[in-house]
Amino acid sequence: MVFLRLCGVAGFGVFLGLAIAGLVGIVTGRAFADGTEWLAGVPILAVFGMPLGAVVAWLTRRWFLPSTPRRWLLFTAAGLLALPLATTVGQGEMSNAVVFPIIAIGGITTVMLWQRGFRREVAQDQAAQYGRFVRRHSHGPQDRGGSRRWS
Repeated sequence: MVFLRLCGVAGFGVFLGLAIAGLVGIVTGRAFADGTEWLAGVPILAVFGMPLGAVVAWLTRRWFLPSTPRRWLLFTAAGLLALPLATTVGQGEMSNAVVFPIIAIGGITTVMLWQRGFRREVAQDQAAQYGRFVRRHSHGPQDRGGSRRWS
């Protein structure tokens, strides 16, 4: 199960990297070099991206921006934009020297964020199983029951 989660997270990161690379392609004008029909398909891709964003919001709720207000709305809007941008990479003359590093950075970053959240989740589960209280922040002697007064 952990391996499947890791694969999903890596796929999510690649998708984000593709969207960013597509944005770079649009900004530089290389996405429209061949006169593609990509613009005609953008509304359909956006409609497919909205439920995809909502599903990603649900799947990543524990580790990717967990305390974001209006999370469903944010991720649905991001899906609306990200799916058309991700398909832009296949259009025009995008350079692999630009696309591949951006995709790799997206994948590696999301895997690192997931690993941090997964470790926290495992630690909390183990603490609950053995009846220990997990302290999130340690601030010195006052956490151990003592008090320190500054004069």
